[in-house]
Amino acid sequence: MNGSSVVEPPDFQAATAAAAAAARASSSEQDEWSASECGFLDPEVQRVMRSGSAAEDITQYPMHGWVDVTKEFHDACAELQPGELAQDMLFGLFEAMSAIEIMDPKMDVGMGFDRQDLPPPSFEAAIAMGAIKLDDLTPSELIGIFDALFSCIVSWLEGNSMDQVLFTCLYLHAPSKIKDKALRVFCTAVRNLIVVIKNIIAGAAVNEEEDFQLYGNSALLGAEKAQPSSVFGSLKEVEDELVRKCKQLAAPEDWMAVVHRLRFMRHLFQVIYQVEQMATIESSEDTMNEIYKNLNVASELLPLIRRTLDRGTQPEKGSDAPNPMGFSPRIHDRSQPPAFPRSIKIRDRPASYQFLEEMVSRFKYACKVIRHKDYYSALNFFIEYSKKSGQCILSRSVLQSLFSANIRLAHGKQPMKQFLRHSVQIFNSPPVLNTKHPVAADPKVQQHLENFFRYCINMNTFTQFIRICGFNRARQRDKLARLIENFDTIQVDAARLDSVMNQLANEKAMEGNEPLATALKHSTHFSTWVLYNCFRAMLIFLMSGFELELYAVHEFLYIYWYPYEFLVGFLVSALTRTENILLAQEEYAEHQSKIQSNSGSGGAAKNRKAAKPKKNKKQQRPYRAEIVFHHALLSLCGGMYKAMGALTKDGRVRLPLSKFDNEEIRYNRRFLPFAALTSPPPVSYAEFKNIRDHMMRPSAEELYSYAAKHFDQARNVLESIQNPDQEMLDLLQIARTNFVVMNVLARGHQKEVKRQPEFDFSKHSYFPIIKLK
Repeated sequence: MNGSSVVEPPDFQAATAAAAAAARASSSEQDEWSASECGFLDPEVQRVMRSGSAAEDITQYPMHGWVDVTKEFHDACAELQPGELAQDMLFGLFEAMSAIEIMDPKMDVGMGFDRQDLPPPSFEAAIAMGAIKLDDLTPSELIGIFDALFSCIVSWLEGNSMDQVLFTCLYLHAPSKIKDKALRVFCTAVRNLIVVIKNIIAGAAVNEEEDFQLYGNSALLGAEKAQPSSVFGSLKEVEDELVRKCKQLAAPEDWMAVVHRLRFMRHLFQVIYQVEQMATIESSEDTMNEIYKNLNVASELLPLIRRTLDRGTQPEKGSDAPNPMGFSPRIHDRSQPPAFPRSIKIRDRPASYQFLEEMVSRFKYACKVIRHKDYYSALNFFIEYSKKSGQCILSRSVLQSLFSANIRLAHGKQPMKQFLRHSVQIFNSPPVLNTKHPVAADPKVQQHLENFFRYCINMNTFTQFIRICGFNRARQRDKLARLIENFDTIQVDAARLDSVMNQLANEKAMEGNEPLATALKHSTHFSTWVLYNCFRAMLIFLMSGFELELYAVHEFLYIYWYPYEFLVGFLVSALTRTENILLAQEEYAEHQSKIQSNSGSGGAAKNRKAAKPKKNKKQQRPYRAEIVFHHALLSLCGGMYKAMGALTKDGRVRLPLSKFDNEEIRYNRRFLPFAALTSPPPVSYAEFKNIRDHMMRPSAEELYSYAAKHFDQARNVLESIQNPDQEMLDLLQIARTNFVVMNVLARGHQKEVKRQPEFDFSKHSYFPIIKLK
């Protein structure tokens, strides 16, 4: 190439090559650039230069040879789609990110506003400029400021920095200097509310970096000492004054709208403050009733507030400020770290009050945790709460505070060791935990029990399981992977305890003490309890991958296979075994009662009267509903497993090329947390492959029929459940739809068209509706 003309490049690579050739040909001082001056370096040279060993050369690069390549550059960029990046030896992802940051309003602090109209640099400067009023505010101005502050609170709870949302309000910088009493008291309440919320979230410790910015402008928070206990009286006093003022007005609607906002703030603040105090005082029914009462009043006020949103001053069109007066959105721009997000969109007012209404409902739902006095029911409540209310960090933190503000205490007063002991007794009632049995006072037995529960507390596995349910849904999966590995050591210890108890029973039997031996004989109470919770953690970990969209379609086969062949069956087995243990103990108790009644004093008529109610006594089946539900899950997993096998054999599932994929590596990574467990034993890829090959022997049509039978079984089980909740109704619809689809495919529908079906997870996070395109 002689450099007289540059051919228009057909693609990006050709364009970059042409630009380099043009630059090389235009150099008049030398025919060829040196390596240190060339834009296309050897990767090893590039690595050395970036490491700093050639810093003196980098400062000189390039020394000469400047060429205008704008046209060639634009031609090259025309080949790129939005979101795509070009990579070269000296222009990788790091350089691309740096280039994006420059002059981007979201990242560059110098961009995004008119330099001739700078915001007030401080509260005092805003007063001097006349940008804000301190006294004689109209109801419309007060409503606008209050609504904007509620929007800032919601935006802060959604994970934004308090500096960029809350402290853009200049009134919060110095509430004591505000002369208007209503505004001063409200801003003081917001300042104290910030401190209380931070304490709750920090104490609950279920927040992650993306959930909540725990640290903000502490200098502003420390400027005035927080006194939360005095906020209630101040808010109440202002309310009463405004109510008396409204009685003297002909049209008091605007001032009553201000009263409603002050009253809502008072009740919301009181709820959050009482939750924080539960970390230092024992929770009681009276405290929970007071919290629930305040929540009811707050929920009643929100519809009144939402009807008067238009009475306040509204944000100016095109402005980032949530209110025309009192807010300076960019006041903290130059005090933020270089990598901090620069562009924050504060929630609008209707959406903010909708968030607050839902948050109050979540608080009321969280108050129900006090009813759950054992680990089994508490864990179920936390799992259910996470599914429904896991998006709000404050709601999750409030739930943790209500249940265990102190990690060593449950419900604020019961030691966690005693709580777990009571939970095992409720779950499957081991005889050694029954105070009425003759072995209850045996020091040797009690020492073994004490060691086991102390070990459970020291390992922190069970308490951590509940705490994990308080994290956001994405983080739960990572933490569950580590939690599952900890269950193995507790399983070993529980099995050892069961073995010791059975050994003691055998010794008592050999001594001729049959009643004591029967009292000690308890099969596998403790290991069943530990295994059940381990299986729950494993199932949640595995199925959460569907919710987080981590699995490729061709991986569905072995993901559904594992719960179908192992996990769900283990859960059903553990619960069935527990029910059988409870029934056997009930029969033994009735037998002992009859023996004591017959051997005691009194006539035959008296004995018959005592035995009559026990004869009609209903047997204990506390886990029947959960067993039935897990049978439905088992059939759904089997249906999806057989359906994926049929779709794969039928050529309807796109498989990755073998040179780009290794199924064994994928399999091992998906089930890596299970590899450390002794029970259930890990299943190798070779074992799975043998099972899959055996399952894939029938024709695709037969596999479709097998899948349809599983979905039909799930449908029958779900239809038999009385008073089903919404999740069961959604699963019932999925089972019915997939049953029809499998039958259609089994008859040869679209036999010649090998298109991958659509898997619609909109109804349920774990089980999709299979849709044919």
